[in-house]
Amino acid sequence: MRIIKGIVLGALIIIFAGTLNAGKIKKGFKALAIYDYFKAMHLFRKAMKHKNNLCLASYGIGAVSARNDYHFYNLDTAYYYLLKARNAYFAANPKRRLNWKKSYSFDSTNLKQLKDTVEQKAFVLSTVRNSIEGYNHYINYYAGAKQVADAVELRNLLAFTIAGKEDSYSSYKNFMDTYPGSTEYDEAKKRYEILLFKTLTADHTLKSYTAFITGYPESPYINSAEDSIYRLAVPHHFIKEYYNFIKQYPANHNVDAAWHRIYALYTTDAKAETIVRFRHDYPDYPFALHADTDLILAQTRFYPARQGNLWGFIDSTGKVCIPFRYEWADSNFYDGLASIAMNDKLGFINKRGEIVIPCIYDEADHFRNTLTVVKKGNLCGIISNLNQMIVPLEYQEISNFADGMAVIEKNGKYGYISRLGEEEVPCQYRDAGDFSEGMAYVQNGDGKYGFINLAGKLVIACNYTWAGKFRNGIAKVSNDGKFGLIDIQGDTLLDCEYDNISDFTDSLALVVQSGKIGYVNRKGEMRIPLKYDYSPDLLAEGGFIGGLAKVQLNKKRGCINSAGKIAVPLKFTDILPFSDGLAAVLINKKWGYINMKGITVVAPRYDGAAPFSDSLARVQIKGKCGFISPKGDMVIPLQDDTLKDFVNGVAVEIKNGKYGLIDKKGNEIAPCIWDDMRPVKRLTQVEENGKMAYYNIAMRTYIWKEDGFRK
Repeated sequence: MRIIKGIVLGALIIIFAGTLNAGKIKKGFKALAIYDYFKAMHLFRKAMKHKNNLCLASYGIGAVSARNDYHFYNLDTAYYYLLKARNAYFAANPKRRLNWKKSYSFDSTNLKQLKDTVEQKAFVLSTVRNSIEGYNHYINYYAGAKQVADAVELRNLLAFTIAGKEDSYSSYKNFMDTYPGSTEYDEAKKRYEILLFKTLTADHTLKSYTAFITGYPESPYINSAEDSIYRLAVPHHFIKEYYNFIKQYPANHNVDAAWHRIYALYTTDAKAETIVRFRHDYPDYPFALHADTDLILAQTRFYPARQGNLWGFIDSTGKVCIPFRYEWADSNFYDGLASIAMNDKLGFINKRGEIVIPCIYDEADHFRNTLTVVKKGNLCGIISNLNQMIVPLEYQEISNFADGMAVIEKNGKYGYISRLGEEEVPCQYRDAGDFSEGMAYVQNGDGKYGFINLAGKLVIACNYTWAGKFRNGIAKVSNDGKFGLIDIQGDTLLDCEYDNISDFTDSLALVVQSGKIGYVNRKGEMRIPLKYDYSPDLLAEGGFIGGLAKVQLNKKRGCINSAGKIAVPLKFTDILPFSDGLAAVLINKKWGYINMKGITVVAPRYDGAAPFSDSLARVQIKGKCGFISPKGDMVIPLQDDTLKDFVNGVAVEIKNGKYGLIDKKGNEIAPCIWDDMRPVKRLTQVEENGKMAYYNIAMRTYIWKEDGFRK
C-alpha cells in the first residue's frame, strides 16, 4: 500500500507542481491527492467520456482502484484500467504524449511503475490464497506480468502436492494431462508409472503381469513385469521350466537369460562332450558362437603354476596363459571361473585372466550351476558367476544347492532358500538336510525327524530319531537306534528293527540284525535271508560290486550274486573285489587270485595283494613290492622300494622318501628325485626343494619349471 501511495503521490506532485488548466482530469488528480477517492473516481469516470481523456482517466481510475484504503479497492479493476491506459497511451500520437509530459509530467514510466506494482501485489495476494483457482486467475488475467512464470511454478507445485496426497496413478495422470510442461511432470510420471504397475499387478500373478504388458507396452516397468513373469514361470529352476518359458514368452527380455541358464544348468561340468550334446539337444540355442568358444576353452586345460610366491596358469604346452600375480590359485575352473587369492582374500578370475569377482571374501567355494557360497567374517551369502549378490551375507552357514534349494542357518536354526535368494522355508528347525528328489529331512523342536517338500510343507510327520536322504524314492530312518526304510509317501517299507542298513546296490540293500546280514529289495522284501555273519567291513564296502557281494559264514568268506546264490565258495579268510576278472583271496595267511568261477589262477604265496589295476596287480613278500600279470607272472620283480598301483601305464615309485615313476616293464620314466608329486596324469605336478614344475609323462620331459627348479 505504501509503495502504491508513494508512486501515485510522487506522480501527483510532479503533475500538479505547476499551475494546470482546470478540468475533470486535473480535478480528479487533486481529489486523489487529498484521498478524496469517491470524488476522484467520479471525475475520472466522467472524463472517460471524451476519448482524448481515455489514457489519463483510465490511469486515474486504476490508481484509485489500487489504493487499499479505497472502499472499493480491487486490483483486478485497477489492472483492467491500467491496461486501457497503456493501450491508449501507445495509440496516442507523439504530440499528445509530449503534451502530457509537459502538462502532467506523465509518460510510460509512470504507467509502468503503477502497472508493475499492481502485478506484484496481485501475485502476493494469489500466494496468500494459495489455490489452484487463484493461481490460474492470476496467470490468465495478468498474463503479461513478469510474475506469471512464478505463479505457474507455484500452481504446478500445489497441484502436484494435491496429487501426492491422493497418491494414486489416476491423480498423477490427471496432473500430467493438466500440466504437461510443469517442472514436476517428470517426477509425476515416475510416480504414475510405478503406481500404475503396482496397482494393476497387485495380485502378483502371471495373468496380471501379462495383461499389464499388453495394456501398457510403453511403460518403463515392462522389464519389471517381464522379470516377474520370468520368476513365476521358473519356480524350481529346472531346465524344462526355462525352456517352456522361452517358448511361451518369446518377447520377454529374460529369454536370453533363460537360454544362458539352460546352457549353464546343462553344461555344469563344462566338458566338451556335454557342450556338444547340448548343441544337439537344443539346436535353437541362439548363442552358438558362445557355445563354440566354450567348447574350445573346455578343450584347453589350464594348470596352476607358481613363480616365487605368486601364482598364475599355464596350458599343456607350458605357455603362460595367465600371468603370475596371485597369492594362491585353485587347481581348476568351475563354470568358467577359478578362485584366486590377493591380500589374503578370495575372488575369481576367468580364463582370460580377468578378475570377475573381486578378492573380498574370507572363504569361497567353487561354483556350482553358476552360484557359490562365500563368507565374510562369520556370515555367509551366495553370489553368481556374474558377481550378483543373490543372498545377502546374513547366515551362519549355507549349503550347496540341491533341487534348487540350499540349507541356511541363522541363530542356530535351519531353513531353506531358493536359487533366486528367496527364503522359502524360515529358519525354524533344529536340523535340516539337503533336498533330494524333492524332499528334505528336518528336525523339529522335540528332536524328531520328518520330511518337507519343496514348498516347505511337512509331508512326512516328525516321527523318527534320525533320517537320511531319499535315493530312488527310498530313505533310511531310525528310531531308538534301530533302522528301517520308508518310501517317498512316508509309507513304511521296512520297520525300524535293524541294527544298520546300507545303501542300495543292484537294487538290494544290506541289512544287519543280531549279528547277521541279509539283503532286502526296494519294496522292503527280504530277498536274501539273514544268514550270513556280520562284519563292519562288509557294511563299509557297500554290498554288491559288479553283481557280486562279499559274505561271511563261520569266518569264511566268498561271494553271492543278486539272486542270493553262492557265486564264489565261502572258503577264504578274505576276498577283495574282482577286477580284470580276478579277485585277490586270503588262504592260510597268504594271498593269491581266483577267477569268477572260484578257480585258483595265482597260487596263494604273497603276504599282501591288491586288486588288479591297469592289468597288473601289486603284491608283497616280506616287505618287498612287485607286480604280477593276470597269469601270475612276475612282471616287475620284488624290490625294497614302495610302489603304488599302475594308472594309465605308470606307477609311482618311492625311494628314500623321494618320488619317481616307472612304466609297466619296470623301466624308470623319471628318477626318484621329487619331494612330492600330484596327480599322476599326462602332466604331473612335482616339487623339489620348495620349487615346482610340470612333467610330461609321455614326452618324459618338463614342460614348465618354476625359476630355481633343477635344470
